[in-house]
Amino acid sequence: MSAREEILRAVRAARVATFGNAAPALPSLPTVGEWPGGADGAQATRSALVDRFMVSAQGAAARVVRTTRAGVAQLAASVADSLRVDGDGARDPVVLSMVDAVHGNMAVPDDPHELATLDLFVCEGEIGVAESSAIWLPTSRLGQRAALLLATEVIVVLESAAIVADLHAAYAAVDVGRESFGLFLAGPSKTADIEQSLVIGAHGAKGLTVALIDG
Repeated sequence: MSAREEILRAVRAARVATFGNAAPALPSLPTVGEWPGGADGAQATRSALVDRFMVSAQGAAARVVRTTRAGVAQLAASVADSLRVDGDGARDPVVLSMVDAVHGNMAVPDDPHELATLDLFVCEGEIGVAESSAIWLPTSRLGQRAALLLATEVIVVLESAAIVADLHAAYAAVDVGRESFGLFLAGPSKTADIEQSLVIGAHGAKGLTVALIDG
């Protein structure tokens, strides 16, 4: 018996000793249409969708800040300031913004390699999904899609009125043929591929802040 087979045998034996041969009970999760405002056409209160979105975002390691259009610039300035480098090699953070209210110090480059030193990327989402906190970002709102991967921190501005219940409702609202590219983004980059240890920022941004616009 190889070492691998011996380890698997020990794991199986320990599982049976602990849980028996019965399959473990799974948590009860709502099905499609049970979300408020889901595919069954039930109407949700706006606050229920927003509350669900915020819970999902927390689970995806994102930060949600409820603010106004006027407050987005202050939020971006606060995040940018946290990225400032002082002392040896001091420099101001590099900010690329696709949102009018936030003034960046970098224009959208033709060559995405120029985004290698990007500290903060600010863009605006089109649709938010309450069940997963995924946000639809078409290419016209990204400028360079590589910015999502190369920035240290990302801020996505989202109107709370643009939150729908689930992906079914989101796809019904998205015109996938309108633009050449788009994606759903939920939380910062993360992976647990190595020894099942969760690592934030392994393949992309270390932090995602959703600026949720009310009213």
